[in-house]
Amino acid sequence: MQDSLRLIYMAGGKSYTLVPLKKILESKFKLLKVFTKYPKPSGRGKKVLANPLQKFLEEEKIPFSFPKNLKSEEEINKIKNLKPDIILVFSYGNILPKAVLDIPKWGCINIHASLLPKWRGASPVQYSLLNNEKETGFSIMLMNEQVDEGEILYKEKVKIDDNDDTQTLLNKITELASISILKVIENFVSGIIKPVQQNHEIATYTKIIKKNETYLDFNESADNVLGKIRAFNPNPGSKCFINGELVKIIKAKKEILNQSANKPGTILDDKLLISCKQDGVRPIIIQRAGKNPLKLSEALNGWKVIPGDIVKSEL
Repeated sequence: MQDSLRLIYMAGGKSYTLVPLKKILESKFKLLKVFTKYPKPSGRGKKVLANPLQKFLEEEKIPFSFPKNLKSEEEINKIKNLKPDIILVFSYGNILPKAVLDIPKWGCINIHASLLPKWRGASPVQYSLLNNEKETGFSIMLMNEQVDEGEILYKEKVKIDDNDDTQTLLNKITELASISILKVIENFVSGIIKPVQQNHEIATYTKIIKKNETYLDFNESADNVLGKIRAFNPNPGSKCFINGELVKIIKAKKEILNQSANKPGTILDDKLLISCKQDGVRPIIIQRAGKNPLKLSEALNGWKVIPGDIVKSEL
């Protein structure tokens, strides 16, 4: 195996995308450049702020760019001129055209946060939580023109703990994948690892989470409601209306209830136990409109919530 494989890293810019990058910097590989996404305006002032990856790259004086269009001849030529052996892609959010996929000597390699062919697409971590799964994992694959259909180089299982949400589970997956990725690349280039075709017949798919999907419907089981709360934390957050006020439930726990005649969504006690179609959920951390997230005991201080009130998914 070459000691100095020439590598480009492409990532979207969230803080967790720093983990594989730091492993690359500690390795014998030669990092040529980082491609990331231009940060979107955010906050009340709609200011454009550097994403965590960009901040790190600027601090460490690592060359990077925000390619506007990877299909353009200009961008393709820029990548060709770097003469990469590998392009490593993680949570980039842009589809690479064939003209880019064909540039690196050993191809483009992607870290995907599920055990492919399960949960292809943009939201694999969220879907594993929405479905209350006990186990997920990550796949390292050779990219092709189709979304998440490339040949597999390596897969590893990851346990989902009861208190995991999207943030904690993604952090776990990223840490483990970052430990494996460099060795997988070395073994692939050395011929030790042979790419394996996915079984497309058993593939399942995810979609980008839309805001209207994040409103909690208590006419579902407590397991389903809790799955949404875990899947949508930290973003975009699970929402409902309490006394006409929009409230995010950031963390909650399931409580077993005897068969009840209460209408789903009914507040059952002064500690905000909410009935579901089956069992109930008790919020642990909530965020009222215009306020910071608070533990339930603090949020209820001075906030009049009466047993018998109905929590709604829409006004």
